Amino acid sequence: MSLVTWSVIAAEEAAMEAGAEQADDPSSKTVMMRQTRPVLGYQALSVAGQDIDSAYLEETLGERHGVVVFFHDQGEAFESNGVVTPLRHRLIDYGWSTLTLSFDMPSNTNVMLSASLEPKLEMGTEASEGVSDEEDPVESETDLAAEGDGATQNDLPPVPNLERVEAALAMLQAKGFERVIFLGHGKGAEMAINMMKSQTLPVEGLILVDMPRIDIGDDFKALEIPVLEIYASQGLSGVDKAVKQRKAAMKRGAKTNYAVRRVLGANHVFYGLEPMLLMTVKSWLNASFVKPGL
Repeated sequence: MSLVTWSVIAAEEAAMEAGAEQADDPSSKTVMMRQTRPVLGYQALSVAGQDIDSAYLEETLGERHGVVVFFHDQGEAFESNGVVTPLRHRLIDYGWSTLTLSFDMPSNTNVMLSASLEPKLEMGTEASEGVSDEEDPVESETDLAAEGDGATQNDLPPVPNLERVEAALAMLQAKGFERVIFLGHGKGAEMAINMMKSQTLPVEGLILVDMPRIDIGDDFKALEIPVLEIYASQGLSGVDKAVKQRKAAMKRGAKTNYAVRRVLGANHVFYGLEPMLLMTVKSWLNASFVKPGL
């Protein structure tokens, strides 16, 4: 009899709720994510002659604090319920515009090694609210991994992730944004770090969510911008150890710009604790950029 952890089931359910269905590729035995429901704010981003899936939402508070650019995790769609979708839909209520785009990443899905979905500690946060049905989203039926002999675009080589980010930042600059925050989840957090030193539009903040990588390198240690690291108490195996090592390294370097938050009861996709994740991100953004020092 085989055992399936609750967190793996949670990841699958979260993907389905986000409108992403899994499609097995028999030739590579990898998992591809396909969007099957409307994506709020969807727009195709033209990069090197190809259309890249992206979604942009303007802040609704009437106070433009900046824009958060999301880097999705390995094996996830650019719109996925675990981390990206709840945050990008709700941060706009607090003055933060959001942009998520698809990346060319290996399709090996992270396997959560936690034992339970159920939160072990009640969190005093506001309830998560759904997105209004009055929105008029543009429907996307895009395969986020090439699926063989399809449209002409699938025959072209994948657009490098650096070019995707540069095109996204150019679009945001054209919209008048001066403050950009990178937020990466899992492997997407590693990518966000790697993209930091190559951007012409300054990135003023970095948020890392459940990043398993341990070796962060000197570039990360030298960052002078505010950095928030969030990790789940029941996340991927080894994340807690990696966070402790990074925290120790930053402390040795007397880095006061680095903060760590642990979410009790959460798994890698923060299933069921999305409100807590939102409040953690929103509070840090507010304290770091909107009302610093308070």
